[in-house]
Amino acid sequence: MNSGAETRDVEELAEDALARRVYHLNTLYELNQEISTLRNVRDVLWTSLLNIIGVFGLRRGLIAIYREGDTRPHEFVFRGLRKNTATRWFRDLEPHLESPSSRAICVVQDAGDSPLAALLKGYQFRIWLPLEVDENMWGGIALGEKLAEMSFTADDLELLSTIAMSIQNVLSNVSLIEALNQSVLKETRIRNVFQHYAPESVVSEVLDPSNEQLLLGESQAVRRMFEEMITRLEEQHRLKQDLDLAHRVQEYLLPDAPPQIPGIQIAARSIPARGVCGDFYDFISLSPYEVGLSLADIAGKGMAAAMIATMLQSATRMCVGSYYPIPAILSILNRFMFRHTETIRYATMFYGQVNARESILTYSNAGHPPAILCRNDEIQLLEAGGSFVGIFEECTYDQETIELQPQDALVIYSDGVTDAGTTPESVGPEDEFGRERLEATVLAHAALPAGDMLDAISEEVIRHASGSKQFDDITLIVMKVE
Repeated sequence: MNSGAETRDVEELAEDALARRVYHLNTLYELNQEISTLRNVRDVLWTSLLNIIGVFGLRRGLIAIYREGDTRPHEFVFRGLRKNTATRWFRDLEPHLESPSSRAICVVQDAGDSPLAALLKGYQFRIWLPLEVDENMWGGIALGEKLAEMSFTADDLELLSTIAMSIQNVLSNVSLIEALNQSVLKETRIRNVFQHYAPESVVSEVLDPSNEQLLLGESQAVRRMFEEMITRLEEQHRLKQDLDLAHRVQEYLLPDAPPQIPGIQIAARSIPARGVCGDFYDFISLSPYEVGLSLADIAGKGMAAAMIATMLQSATRMCVGSYYPIPAILSILNRFMFRHTETIRYATMFYGQVNARESILTYSNAGHPPAILCRNDEIQLLEAGGSFVGIFEECTYDQETIELQPQDALVIYSDGVTDAGTTPESVGPEDEFGRERLEATVLAHAALPAGDMLDAISEEVIRHASGSKQFDDITLIVMKVE
C-alpha cells in the first residue's frame, strides 16, 4: 500500500511540474497576444517588461533598444530603479556594447568573473537577455532578483529566452504597422485637400446625389476599402506573428542534431503542412549509450495543435528525465493531456528507448501508426502499447523489448506519411501513399545509412504527392543499427 501511495505521490508531483510548464506556455501565448496588438516600440517594451516582472515576481527590470552602431538607447523602459540609476546603468553599459558578450545570454550566478556579469551584479541585476530585432536594431533585457529570493531555474531561463524571441518578432514588425498607419493618414489628407481645393464646379458635380460613383463617391469608397484592407492586414499580421512565434518555439525545441550513440545511426525530419506542426519528434539522451526516441501526432491542425504538441514535447522530456518506466511515462502523459486539454484533443505517440550497449529497443505505442522494423528483408510492425494519449483519464500501456541485430532498420512515422497524396476531397486508397508502399520503400532502401534512407523515403513520399497540396504534417525518424 505504501509503495502504491508513494508512486501516486510521485506521479502527482510530475503532474504539478507539467502544470507549471503549461502555465509558462499560456503566459507566453497571452503575452504575445497582448503585445502583437500594439503599434509603437515603447508600448511593446513597457507591456513586455510589466508582464515579465509580474510572472516571475522580480524586484526590478529594464529593456532597451539600440540602433546599430549607437551607444545610446533609441528607446527604453525600466521598473524598480530610480531614473538617475538607470542613467548611470546606460553610461556604464556603453563600453560593453561592442563586446560579443552583450549579444549573448548572461546569468550572473553562472557567468563567473565576466565584466558584463560584474556590471549586472553591481546594479542588482541577475540576467541579461539580448534582443536581435533586425539588421538595424538590437537591444537587451536586464532583470533583477526575484522577490522570493530564489534563483532562476532552467525552466525560467527557457521561458525567458522564448519571451525574448516573441518580443523580437513583434518589434521587427512594428515599423510595418506604423507605415500602414501613415498610409491611412496620407490617404485622408488627400481626400481633405480635394474637398477644400478642387474647383467649385467639380465639387458640385461630385456632390450631386445622382453622381454617387464619381470622384468623391469613389474616393470615399476607396477610403473605406483602404481602411478595411488595413484592418484585414493587421488581423493577418497578428495571425502571422502568432504562427511565427509558434514556429520559432517549435524550432527551438527540436533537437539540433541526431544523438551520437556508438553503433547506432539516427536521422529525422519534419515537414509541416501549415508553417507550424502538430507533430513532433525528439531525442532524449539517457546515457552515452542510451537514448529515448519520441514521435507524436496531435489530433487537429494549425495553432492549437502546434501549442499542444509543444506542451506534450516538454512534458515528455520532463517525465523521461525523471526515469519513470515507459508505461508509467505514457500513463502520466495521458492523464495530463486528459485534464489539461479540450475533450476533442488527443495524441497518438510512439516512445522507445534504445540501449546500444545491450543492443535492445524497448518501446510502447499509444495508438500511433505501427513503427516498421526491417530485418533480413522482412517487415515487423511494432504495435504493443495502448490507447491514444488523452482520450480517457486512466489508461495503462504495455511495452515490448526487441533484441537489435546488425543492419536492422527502424522507421517511425506520422500518418502524414501514409496519407500523403490525399486531400479533404480525395481520400481514396488509390490516392494515398499508404503503408504498403511505405513498407516496400523501406525494404528497397534498408541497406542505406540512416540519413540516406531518410532522404530516399522522403523523396518517394513527395514524388507520390506531387501535384496535390500537402494536407497533413509529415514526420519521420529513421534508425539504423551498424
